[in-house]
Parts: sequence; C-alpha cells; structure tokens
Amino acid sequence: MSNFLGSLRAVLWAAIGLGGRRADADQRVNHQSLPLVLAIAFVLVVGLIAGLVGVAHLAAGA
Repeated sequence: MSNFLGSLRAVLWAAIGLGGRRADADQRVNHQSLPLVLAIAFVLVVGLIAGLVGVAHLAAGA
C-alpha cells in the first residue's frame, strides 16, 4: 500500500506542478514503479475528463 500512496503522491505533485526542487521531484519518482505511476495518471486523467463532461452536460441542461 505504501508503494501505491507514494506513486499517487508523485502523480498529484506532478499534476499540480508544485514539485519544488528538481532533485526532490526526481527522488519521488525514482522510488516508484513506472507502470503504477502511469496507471494512476491515466485513471486520474480519465476521471478529470469524465467530470468535465458531466459538468458540461449539467450546464447544458440535458
């Protein structure tokens, strides 16, 4: 579970853009598995897109 939370933290920090120093960002990502980081990022992007489509659907009144 710790590996998952570390990967989630790395993805969220990268998405927000508040990574701080480059060395800190590299250290966060180096300890995580790349497939897990990519999977988390993919799920978050799909969720974001689905949320935006849902909001647009509600705003259109349909």
